[in-house]
Amino acid sequence: MKIQQNILLSNFCTFKTGGCAKYFVAVKNIDELKQAVDFAEQNQLPVFVLGGGSNLLISDEGVNGLVIKMEMKGIEFNPSLRARHHFLNSQKAKLFANLKSGVGRRNPAMSETIQVTAFAGEIWDDFVEKCVEKNLYGLENLSGVPGTVGASAIQNIGAYGVEAKEVIDWVEVFDIETGETKKLKKNECQFGYRDSIFKKTEGKNLIVIRVVYKLQNFQQGVTQLKTDYKDIQEWVSTHSSLRDFLEPDFSTAQRVEPLKSLAQENRGNPASFLTPKQLREIIIQIRKNKLPDLKQFGTAGSFFKNPVITKKQLEKILQQYPNLPYFPHNQKKWAPDTHISNPQLFKISLAFILDKILGLKGFKEGETGVFEKHSLIIVNHGNATSTEIKNLAQKITKDIKQKTGLDIDNEVVLW
Repeated sequence: MKIQQNILLSNFCTFKTGGCAKYFVAVKNIDELKQAVDFAEQNQLPVFVLGGGSNLLISDEGVNGLVIKMEMKGIEFNPSLRARHHFLNSQKAKLFANLKSGVGRRNPAMSETIQVTAFAGEIWDDFVEKCVEKNLYGLENLSGVPGTVGASAIQNIGAYGVEAKEVIDWVEVFDIETGETKKLKKNECQFGYRDSIFKKTEGKNLIVIRVVYKLQNFQQGVTQLKTDYKDIQEWVSTHSSLRDFLEPDFSTAQRVEPLKSLAQENRGNPASFLTPKQLREIIIQIRKNKLPDLKQFGTAGSFFKNPVITKKQLEKILQQYPNLPYFPHNQKKWAPDTHISNPQLFKISLAFILDKILGLKGFKEGETGVFEKHSLIIVNHGNATSTEIKNLAQKITKDIKQKTGLDIDNEVVLW
């Protein structure tokens, strides 16, 4: 472990801006992390933890403290004892039920739950790819998200109808104040919309070391992936034929009848027959067509969160903008809810406000601007400073307030 001084941080974040870290260190294991934290305490330095730098805007003045770059690596795939016990019991119950009903020969086995452990420094998309290669499902909708495994828990990353919290089992953290490691169960992580305990005051002393996910084996014709997101449905209907998705490989005789039956039932929805690998490839293509190329632009993706507002606020804003997309806060599709009676909180589309109401899509101011294909994204066209990016974000926030009366929050973290 080597602690360095005056390291330029623009090389470590996707906005490609920012000043220097007074002190900088990369840690590859828990012992190095403890040494780094000890150094910070001895020199009375604040600690800043850096992952992939893909959700971060670093000030032009830099960071007056110790920046710890998390480079802990390692992935393990294991059926948990708890999951295995549940799996065996469920199989017994299913067997007896099938024997009783006389349909045992046609019902495929349930998917077994696999516990996957990944250290915080693993590149997120590489990790997702490894899981998909092992025929595990649960993370495929989060393909292509930049950053590291640690950020998946800190940010509760989400995309295309899925959030990380849905498959996270527990998170191991290092407590700066006590010098000890501990495990936080899912409910202790206080996951919310792009939020967690790690972004709140009570979690500021916690550094994510590794994250444990509960995934399942995919079974063609049995497992239903999450494909109802509008972008996925549109991509499949535009780029695929029914033959591509509704005629799976009938290489095993006993699979023919149930799969043919499922194919017939899903003929109107080809996306329902995708494998995790196919869905991952589609998600990556959608992202490439919609999001900035990091080789061409500096960006941290969506700069703002979609506002979550009350029913009263929604009714008021719909009077002025009746076409504004919205949905109940605990849903993930831009459509009025038909399942939850009397929802009280709603998420509205900030992209619609920025594009259709403020007309900011493609707006450019100097070397920074709003991306031409996605109005939630602020980009660095090449030579922007962090100050210029921050000023544009503040201007947008002010314009939204004046036009709609809404206060919005940043999704990007500011250092």
